Amino acid sequence: MTDHLHFAPPARRSGVSVWRQIADTLAEDIRNRRYSDTGRLPSETELSARFGVNRHTLRQAVNALQSEGLLRVEQGRGMFVQQALVSYPLSRRTRFSENLQRQGLLPAKQWLTARSQPAGERVARELRLAPKEPVLMVENLSEANGQPLSLMTAYYPAARFGAMLEMLGEGTSTTEVLRRLGVEDYLRAESRITTQMPSEETARLLRQPVTRPLLCVESLDVDLQGVPIKFGETVFCGDRVQLCVCMDQTAP
Repeated sequence: MTDHLHFAPPARRSGVSVWRQIADTLAEDIRNRRYSDTGRLPSETELSARFGVNRHTLRQAVNALQSEGLLRVEQGRGMFVQQALVSYPLSRRTRFSENLQRQGLLPAKQWLTARSQPAGERVARELRLAPKEPVLMVENLSEANGQPLSLMTAYYPAARFGAMLEMLGEGTSTTEVLRRLGVEDYLRAESRITTQMPSEETARLLRQPVTRPLLCVESLDVDLQGVPIKFGETVFCGDRVQLCVCMDQTAP
């Protein structure tokens, strides 16, 4: 049993509801990183005993902390500290590493799959290719400060970017690979945002429960002449990332 259960119940403040006082105490615990080892709070039974209240009163405090974005409740697993969300802008120039570095975070990518394959109907249509024309499929896992944020599957026209797989295997960034292959710059033509539930494999890679929804962004990137160069789908951890849509089309 962890040491916070040995504390005496906090002194009650007159004029302030009991559940609000409990919420304030738990918020201070979170700010003081009392649960930083696992991120998990004690159970309802333990917290009710700590504060000397019934579960109804405790749940009022928990609901308030959820509304304030300080914790989340996962059915069947318990209560967890809600980490600060990473802002991910969706604009004409969406770049993963630049987005994170501007927030003082360390970006990293782990390449999972890279191969040539015939384009499916949807991919061929988005990239304006003939049916079953070869495309390069690349899948990577992106992290911020060592924590998984997203899983991306992207498709590139093989006829134009045939050397891409080898260059990525050498550790060259995607933007640099495209530059070496003649694309000095590229823009986001469209982003479509939906939600979906993860498969067991996706949940494992993102280190999250299969019961937690993902944010899904389907995207189409084009070169400066408007020719499609990449169609992709990226799924983001919904409790770690907030997507920010930039309305100013002159913004980077």
